[in-house]
Amino acid sequence: MKKISKVIDTSNPFFELVDRLKIKKERYILGDLLSAKPGTRPSKQRGKKVSEHKLEALIWGLSHDNPVVRWQCLQLLDAHPDHRAVPEILNLLNDPVPRVRWHALHALECDVCKAGESFLNSSILSKIHFLAEQDENKRVRLYAQRVVESGLED
Repeated sequence: MKKISKVIDTSNPFFELVDRLKIKKERYILGDLLSAKPGTRPSKQRGKKVSEHKLEALIWGLSHDNPVVRWQCLQLLDAHPDHRAVPEILNLLNDPVPRVRWHALHALECDVCKAGESFLNSSILSKIHFLAEQDENKRVRLYAQRVVESGLED
């Protein structure tokens, strides 16, 4: 998959939907349209894969200029995990917005949201360990510490 930065792929209609996640009044309906099974309760979709076009657009959204779009894409990728998104999610551990960093941690770690599928491994844990020790935001730092501690127990 090619890296697309700030350019909307007009052959993929989901790029425009992801870009519109920055509009508050449209987020709920767009989140539903970008999910695996539109019209179905989110709790009934956990762990289900999205289409290739949706996945490509959501991964693109992780590098969007707007932090709300990055955060919304993380939430959708957390509920609809795909290992191909992991490199971009890892990049968000360095995001300037604490809420985005926190949700990047969650998207990598939470196996409940992903029906038992966590992306944690020793390489990812070492990156999270850095956040646990040095992140400037207390909430991010504490969550990273909990992730590292639980990862060491496994």
